[in-house]
Amino acid sequence: MARSTRTTILAEPLALPCGLVLPNRLVKAAMAEGLADPWTSEVTPALVRLYERWADGGSGTLITGVLSVQRGTEDSVIPVIDDRTDTDRLRQWADVMHRRDVRLLGQIQHPGRQAPVYVTRHPVAPSALPPVRGSRLFGSSRSLTSPQVRDLIERFAAAAAMLEQAGFDGVELHAAHGYLIGQFLSPETNRRTDEWGGDLAARSRFLVEVIRAVRDRVEPTFAVAVKINASDFRPGGFDVDDSAHVVGMLGDERVDLIEISGGTYESASGAFGVQPGEVGTSADAYFAAMAPRLRATTGVPLVLTGGLRSRPLMESLIQDGTVDAIGLGRPLIERVDVMADLLSGTVDHIDLTPCPVTGMQVLPWWTNQFRRLADGRDFDPDYSTARLQRDMARGLMWQLAATARRNTVDRLHRG
Repeated sequence: MARSTRTTILAEPLALPCGLVLPNRLVKAAMAEGLADPWTSEVTPALVRLYERWADGGSGTLITGVLSVQRGTEDSVIPVIDDRTDTDRLRQWADVMHRRDVRLLGQIQHPGRQAPVYVTRHPVAPSALPPVRGSRLFGSSRSLTSPQVRDLIERFAAAAAMLEQAGFDGVELHAAHGYLIGQFLSPETNRRTDEWGGDLAARSRFLVEVIRAVRDRVEPTFAVAVKINASDFRPGGFDVDDSAHVVGMLGDERVDLIEISGGTYESASGAFGVQPGEVGTSADAYFAAMAPRLRATTGVPLVLTGGLRSRPLMESLIQDGTVDAIGLGRPLIERVDVMADLLSGTVDHIDLTPCPVTGMQVLPWWTNQFRRLADGRDFDPDYSTARLQRDMARGLMWQLAATARRNTVDRLHRG
């Protein structure tokens, strides 16, 4: 059946302040694909093939899954961007996207206290805190020293410079979902009394210094985006008023794009989600009700991500100026060509298969779907809990082996 030629505002290009033009108003949001080489944490052909499928399915702008700025802080299947990274693999990834006229932004991050316990028992964070509530996956954290904070700022800047040299179109700094930059922003997780903690201006300093360091290392035409929570949905944590204040600050820091999301592992509804009825949320477009509050503080282009399934709603959010683009994640797993369908007007609503697992099993369930897509297969709606548990046990054995080997290599590398 031929696709409709219906005109939609979703198909209009979006020019960013740096000069980069996004082909349309749909952005593939970051997801942790878990397809790096488990022994080296390098980009693999499988990861590139997955992005090829999304590019061929109509995506005009792809934000990568998380790219770690420091070894020994994430699962070994998460790519690492540092001085040991094979830049040729990064360059091949960018080249494949550019041959399809797709923009590629690398999401760089550090997990802070959300580093898995089998990688590090006591991860670094803004403050020394007990383990993340509700999960046995993370250990209690150690407080970063001021020199360590400065070192991490340099790591973000170096990673951005490396991605630019490899041909990426920009980077996105992950300041959402309870990861390190978000931990600095929240008064619940940042209890420091030095220059990096205290009031909101001081808690925002780490993010601001990272942005400035990145900007100093890349060309003005290289896009710098920030992903930030509209709210952490935690009592005494980072809320929409805090978010609006920080978003307002970013316009003075030469930021080109701000992605709005929300939630953390410690939110009542689990990892990065919301419960319908939580203040400022809805079952469709979780954070749309909060977006006008942020829009009022900035002229920087905004992307809204989270729960968006209705094409008419996406169009109206852009038409009325609430946001400038729509971020989609999970729909691209079930339907790799969903972007083309939205842009052509052949679908009004994205209907998805309910995930059969909850809590900390959700991410591994989706990771196994990524592997299917990278192998050229389709989404498997019948992927059972029993199979997931077997795959998780097998995957954990691989992780432990890969982590042990990586730790040995790291010790040798340090001399």
